[in-house]
Amino acid sequence: MSNNRADVLRAARGILTDYSLADLSMRRLATEVGVRPNALYWHFPNKQSLLAALADDILGDIDPSDPDQQWDARLADIAIGMRTALLAVPDSAEVVSSAWASGLATRTVSDDLTDVALSGGLSPRDAHGVATAICQLIIGLTIEEQTRAQMERLGVTGPSGRDFAAEFDDALGVLLDEARQRARADPDVGTH
Repeated sequence: MSNNRADVLRAARGILTDYSLADLSMRRLATEVGVRPNALYWHFPNKQSLLAALADDILGDIDPSDPDQQWDARLADIAIGMRTALLAVPDSAEVVSSAWASGLATRTVSDDLTDVALSGGLSPRDAHGVATAICQLIIGLTIEEQTRAQMERLGVTGPSGRDFAAEFDDALGVLLDEARQRARADPDVGTH
């Protein structure tokens, strides 16, 4: 059976969805795609490069923001798209965090957010800060939500009663309000 990179990534997503990140081994993945484990190394030299490609693949599900929208609405759209993409695949926030930490991922949502913030008139430092804050909010809160869901599935704990969606909306609102304030505070800001 001939498998390509997309087949392997699809199978890896399936393992995350059906099981967990702890179950995503090269051996199990090879079994899922019907090859010997060493055949996977044709596509990925090691597990970390597989996880980075998987992170890029998951983040590739983010719809591009509408360039005709106001910059702050575009930031919100990217953030919501990232959260939606991560929530669609269990343990994906942990995968993305690991891939970003390794420097092997190529899909740079942070760069997209920074570019949009710059278009709104934020200074480069503030634009980068907003992008970092949004990405870390999404990664951190999603890891917590996905971990909690897994604990509940396994019967380790009962429902938390937390409304993660509302927490995300509230925190994103605070970040965007501050970004708007900083953009207005710069007298050289044009209309973007």
